[in-house]
Amino acid sequence: MNKFKTGIIIALLFLTFFPCAASTTGQNTFMQGCEAYSRGDWESAVILLRKAIQYSENNTDDAKYMLITAEIYSGDNKSALADCDDFLKTYRRSLYKDRVLYLKGKLLYLLGDYENAIMILSDFCHKNEKNELYPSALFYIAESLNAGYKYDEAEAIYERIIVQFPGNEKVSASQYRIESIAQRSREEKLLYLLKQTGEEYLAAKEDYERQLKLYNAEGAGSTRDRLADAQQRNRELEEQVKELENQIALLKAEREKREAEDQRVESENEKAALQKEKDNEDAVRKLKQKAKVVRQIMDMTQK
Repeated sequence: MNKFKTGIIIALLFLTFFPCAASTTGQNTFMQGCEAYSRGDWESAVILLRKAIQYSENNTDDAKYMLITAEIYSGDNKSALADCDDFLKTYRRSLYKDRVLYLKGKLLYLLGDYENAIMILSDFCHKNEKNELYPSALFYIAESLNAGYKYDEAEAIYERIIVQFPGNEKVSASQYRIESIAQRSREEKLLYLLKQTGEEYLAAKEDYERQLKLYNAEGAGSTRDRLADAQQRNRELEEQVKELENQIALLKAEREKREAEDQRVESENEKAALQKEKDNEDAVRKLKQKAKVVRQIMDMTQK
């Protein structure tokens, strides 16, 4: 008999034979929180579960995990992160421990704390090489490195995801990131070339102005020839600078378009992932089953 079934039976026996042992207010609040959770009313679930776990009989790893996931679904990442920390300190042997560790790392990434996100997610990967969330943890490590301008390290991890987990949902995003890194590299090379050409152009312009002064002062034929050469060089360099600026502008516009599309796709992927987790993930499904059982138990005890 697994831990979940055992917990349900114990709860049933406890509430059936000792219905007065737990506070009626605590029972009702937890029941309402479970109802809100099971129907996907995340904001209500957060409020009710947060209130419910203040009662000792409700302060369990199940209830806490339900609260964390409800906070994530509702978009309250800061509160979810704080509750992840509390969970990992309080429930060291919980079945949800590894999943909460992953959620903590992802939340750190979403909140912009990239160094700590890398540390936590690396810890998760070290302990959970066979976990289904392992590729996703690798992806958010790469995302954190990418956000921290460590493009070479990020690219290596994106490539690892593509090679080692070809069927994973993070493969397309990893391929896109590799293309974005390559484009950024081209842009940086063009910027460097523009800087070098621009400096050469300024030097040539100064030389032209000196030749022009000499020509006005002396009017010598040799000076006139040097002046024509300098003028021609100036035109060539000016055209090169304009061409480089145009190429950089086009790359920048393309990058901004790709980033906007990336944000849209990432937002859709996050929504899809949340929906998938909401509907299909085993841990959440079991929690919903427990929520229904709690409702049934409460109905029995109130009759």
